[in-house]
Order: sequence, then C-alpha cells, then structure tokens
Amino acid sequence: MSVLAEREAVATCQKCGKGLCRECAEKHTPCLCDPCAVQIQYDQQQQAQNKEEQRKQKYKAALADSRGDFIKTAIIGILVGVFFVRWDVHGGNGNVDTSFIDNVGMFCVAFCIPFGWRFITYLQSFFPISLFGTFWFWIIYIGVKGFLSIFVGIPAFIFQIVKMILAQSKVNKLN
Repeated sequence: MSVLAEREAVATCQKCGKGLCRECAEKHTPCLCDPCAVQIQYDQQQQAQNKEEQRKQKYKAALADSRGDFIKTAIIGILVGVFFVRWDVHGGNGNVDTSFIDNVGMFCVAFCIPFGWRFITYLQSFFPISLFGTFWFWIIYIGVKGFLSIFVGIPAFIFQIVKMILAQSKVNKLN
C-alpha cells in the first residue's frame, strides 16, 4: 500500500469523483485529481488550437473571395479596355492612324474603369440614393459615375493590387 492510499480523503474530484487527500485537494481549483486536471488542460489547449485554425480558415476564405472579386473586375476591365481600343480604332473618328502606344495607354486607362466603378459603388454604400428617379436622372447618374470612374480607376486599381499583396503575405505567415 502506498502512502497516498493510506491518507484520509477530505474531498472528491469534481470530474471523476475520486477521493482526494488534503494535499491533492489543494493542488487544483476547482478540486480535481491530477489526471483529470491534465486532461482538462489538454482539452483547453485543443480548443484554443481549433479556434485559431478556424480563424485562419475564415481569413483564407475571405482572401479567396476578395481575390475572386479582383479577378472578376480584372476580366471586366480587359473587356472594357478592348472595347475602348476597338471603338477608337474602328469607330471613333474613322482614322486608323492611332499609334500602338496610344492604344496601350487607352487600354490601361479603360482597364482601370471597373476598379473605379467598384470603389465609387463602395463609397455610395455610405450615402444611399433613392431607387426612384426619372429616366434622365439615371442616365446622368450613370454618366457621371462612369466619368468619375475613369479618374478614380487607376488609384483604385493600385490600391487593390497592394491590398492583395499584403493579404497574401499575411496568409503566407499563417502557414
């Protein structure tokens, strides 16, 4: 018989019900035997690890969503850029004498228009406009928003690229 087995039980483990001597009862709060205390500590560590892993997965999923939005906007930007270059070459003034550099510049500016449109739409979420309006109101509204998108597009595109790079570096640090 061990020395511990001969001691009088003054408390019981709150998890398993095992009798505890005075020395063992004072070790842990709440009153737990050593194996139960170790198991509870292990369970808490597992829960913390699972919570951290879930947080990382949510962050990665959010990054994938934003990356998908970026790709969709870039595809729309390519289509808009091609449209503007084709319109200028074949439909604008009828001349086909535009230089390659002019076409590349026009494509780059037109490519960024959807990024500007998205940014202006984001800003509008803070100032909602009424769904009701005349036909001419909406024509002017779309025209003004499109015109502003041209100027806001390039900084919005650069911002999105930087944001994607920083988010990717954070994900790489998580792994």
